[in-house]
Amino acid sequence: MRGIRVFSDDIKKELRNSLSNIFAFNKHKYLNERDIIKYWNEKDEIESQNPYLFWDEAHKCIVAVIYSYENKEQLLGGVLLDVIQRPEQLDIDFGNCFCRVFNEDIRTISNTHTHSDLWFALRPTQFQRAIAKFSTFITTPMVKWMQIVESSTALSYEGNPFTYCLFMINEEKWIEKALRDRFVKFAESIKLEKGLLSEKWVRSAVDVNRVGLVGLGHEGDLIGIFNIPSETEDRDSLSFAPHESMRAIRHFLVPGTALFITTANGDIYIMLPNGAIFHKTQGRWHYLNYIHVHNILSTLFDEEFAYSLLRLSLDLSFERHGALIIIPDKNQFIEKMVPDHVKKEKVNKDVRNSVKGLNVNILMHRQIIMAAAKIDGALVLSKEGIVLDVACMVAEPRKEDMSLFGINNLRRFSGARSTAAWNSSIYGTSIKISEDGPITIYNKGKLLVKIG
Repeated sequence: MRGIRVFSDDIKKELRNSLSNIFAFNKHKYLNERDIIKYWNEKDEIESQNPYLFWDEAHKCIVAVIYSYENKEQLLGGVLLDVIQRPEQLDIDFGNCFCRVFNEDIRTISNTHTHSDLWFALRPTQFQRAIAKFSTFITTPMVKWMQIVESSTALSYEGNPFTYCLFMINEEKWIEKALRDRFVKFAESIKLEKGLLSEKWVRSAVDVNRVGLVGLGHEGDLIGIFNIPSETEDRDSLSFAPHESMRAIRHFLVPGTALFITTANGDIYIMLPNGAIFHKTQGRWHYLNYIHVHNILSTLFDEEFAYSLLRLSLDLSFERHGALIIIPDKNQFIEKMVPDHVKKEKVNKDVRNSVKGLNVNILMHRQIIMAAAKIDGALVLSKEGIVLDVACMVAEPRKEDMSLFGINNLRRFSGARSTAAWNSSIYGTSIKISEDGPITIYNKGKLLVKIG
């Protein structure tokens, strides 16, 4: 059998590592052919679909499959993921798409004597190609656009990072449907690579918050610019975007389009009409499903507060500000959590007394609350969204309180904020936003969600 390396445990390990950028999981297990068959429910239906990844309802796990193409997609093995939260169908669809790309690469290298060199050349582009296949664009041009956009994040203009919004469309008719009179067409189209990497006037003219670029068709040539709407214009209250300022532009997405957004931190976001969002940070692509996080929060809080919590968390994450948000089940629990809450003289008393009582469900209040949340310490909110305290230190939970949930020992994490998040979750729900972006949610000492 040619390409021996592709059938080793190393390949399963590489697949597991890639899937960690799509799914959050606590445990994993490497599977052989018999294992996979055992996990197949409704075997005939799954076989007819040739799945690369599927959800096993009986065992509440994800199974990713590796095939051999030497003998009509013969099963070779795979990876089982014990996920933290039940995936949405969109998550499964993209996971399946990625595993398809992974398997296609295995098929390619199994037919060449130089499979190791080729494998290492293909690996860095697998996530890009999966994103492209998940979009409505042809794979090769879409991957090329991503690579050009990645290169552009290293550029600047007059000392400021080059940040922009790029609206890609399959056909020019989508301009009329999505942009209408916001669009101004160039006299002549400009090659995407030239426009983003060579034309300084483009860096001067566009702004991620005001003026964006429009690219057309398989070539992806830049054909014009458009006015980005302000946040006061028409919008859906449940439109999830990486940042508050992008909510309105999120509505431009219709079938046959995609949005590329770069940030001052050098990050890249890709948004698709099906609701999928992809994020490249620190050299790695991640798949994000904000709707899934919202659904989890909606099981704990009312709809308005769940949305406000997610919006606040996403904005802090986007702007790379670490924070800790705590929502106790009962307001009186705050005296157990924050030792100096009732003291007249306390650390940060001016800001704590000023922000107390603001409502996170009100946009203008939320912006002030967000500014206060960036200060060292925790932001404590009532289940109605009212600020109970901010910039405060959290104490360890009492043993008798932990025992109510069958928890006997405190947990220690490498980071102080992570430890504080777990400690405070004994009394309700905590949301930890890391400085490098990930969002983690705990409830009663249990990890509910991790994204990013």
